[in-house]
This record gives sequence, structure tokens and C-alpha cells, in this order.
Amino acid sequence: MLDADARAVLDLVEASGRPPLHTLSVEEARAAVRASLDALGKPPPPVGEQDIFADGPLGAVPLKLYRPLHAPEDVPLPVMVYFHGGGWMTGDLAYGAWFCASLADQAGIVVVSVDYRLAPEYPFPAGLEDCVAALCHVRREAAALAIDGTRIAVGGDSAGGNLAAVCALWARDEGLPLSAQILLYPVTDLMEEHESYRRNADGFGLTADAMRWFRDAYRNGADATDWRLSPLRARRLKGVAPALVLTCGFDPLCAEGDAYADRLVGAGVPVNRIRYTDQIHGFVLWAKRVRAAEQALTQIMEELRARLFA
Repeated sequence: MLDADARAVLDLVEASGRPPLHTLSVEEARAAVRASLDALGKPPPPVGEQDIFADGPLGAVPLKLYRPLHAPEDVPLPVMVYFHGGGWMTGDLAYGAWFCASLADQAGIVVVSVDYRLAPEYPFPAGLEDCVAALCHVRREAAALAIDGTRIAVGGDSAGGNLAAVCALWARDEGLPLSAQILLYPVTDLMEEHESYRRNADGFGLTADAMRWFRDAYRNGADATDWRLSPLRARRLKGVAPALVLTCGFDPLCAEGDAYADRLVGAGVPVNRIRYTDQIHGFVLWAKRVRAAEQALTQIMEELRARLFA
């Protein structure tokens, strides 16, 4: 059964009269996503914030660093590099501000949010290249940023979960050890629409049509079997960082998230699987309206503390 708070969010969106995202222009969709997060999300708690930049393939990649106020400024802390959701087409540094600041404050870690380039102006692999550049920057500049470069996690929601999973594979192959990957209702397969695309095609916020719009703009004709687009299609998952995989019962992406968790387990990767059977895609950032968001935040915080402070 659908959670009452999730149902109220869906009713709120319907009452607003907002057209489906895939029928809007790109700029209209970006504005709609910003407006939704303003209405559904909480303001971030007080933490230290710092605007920094990574050297990307086309210039500077903006990053925002969150650091708990209760931590001494000169003590190196573990870090999670966060990649926001939004279908690779929407979202910015404000997108996950509450989530990032709350994790920094409650887990006692640094969180670095990445403002990667967006499709359709910059299709695959542009955004991924920026995410890799950010991860490399955090590792390389760890001492200057008061970060413990031996304790790094990656994480993201939706399209950001896709980028986090791919970065975890890249890090394994490059010999950059990661402590954890936090995958929140991730996109893992651009090759195939899994059964939850049909079961949850419409009526639960994110629609199958919207996902196809996002997916096609980001992919831009690239080979969907490429593991950098579809980590589920990677030949080998053994040796990647331990994962938390969170999925929602009323989400078109539910089945491919489950399939990725299954493959990780089969490859011997430690996996913490969390299924919110009564929730919809995106709920973790909606703490103003959905009480389960705080519960999920606590579970993610506990996973990060267990992996980063082990």
C-alpha cells in the first residue's frame, strides 16, 4: 500500500497543475524540479560550507564541501562524494543541500556535492567525466581539504546513483579504494526496461515516459550496453566497494535497482539492501512532507559511519 505521505505529495503535484516533465522544455523541467524540491524539502542544517573547484575536461567543475561544525577544522574526516539526481538533465548544487548537510552533521563526515555538466547540452560521457574529476580532486587534495583520503565513499540518487555506481567501478579498475557506495533508487540499465517500468509506468511521480526522455537525452545514441551507462551490464562487479542499495516499491526503477543488488551479492560484494515498499521515487529528499525521509537518512548515516569509521 502506498504511504500516506507519498500519496499527499502526489496529490499536491496534481493540484499544482504541473504538466508531465517530459512534455516541458529543458529549462521548464529544471525550474519545475527546483520548485518541487523547494516545496517538499527542508532547509539544510547549519554546517560549514566551502565552494571549491575540480579540474574537469572542459574547465572547472563546481563543488560544494559540507563539514560538521562540531568537528575541529584541522582533523581529517572521512568523505562522501555526492552526485545529485534529476535524470542527468536537471539539478544543481542546491538539489541535495539538505541531504548533504544533514549527513555531514549527523555522520560526522565531509560531504562534497558535484555540479556536473547536464544533458542535453552535455550528453554522456560529459557528466560522468566531471564526476570522475571531482573524485580525483578530493583524493588528490585531501590533505588541503582536511579529508582522510583513505576513507572515501561515493553516493547518489536516481541518475546520481547511476553515476556513483559507475564511479565505484572506475575506482576499482584504477586502484582507488573506496569504502562504500550509496545507491538510492539508482538507474543501472539503459539497455532494458525492467518489469517495474510496466508496473509503475504512471501515477507515482516519476513516470516511464519521463525516464525515457531523460535516458535518451543523456545517452544521445551511445551504446547502452556500455557499463559506463549501464553498470548492470558490467562484465565483472567483484571487488567494488560495499554498497547500500535503496529501492522503492512504487518506482519504475525498482526492478533494475534490485537486479544490481543481486549481481553485487553474486559477486561477493557486501550489500545492505533497503526496500521501502510503500514509497515513490525521490522521497529521500522530501523531509518536509514525507516522514520516511528522516528514517532513510538515519539508515544511510549509520551505513556510512559503519563503513567509514571501521
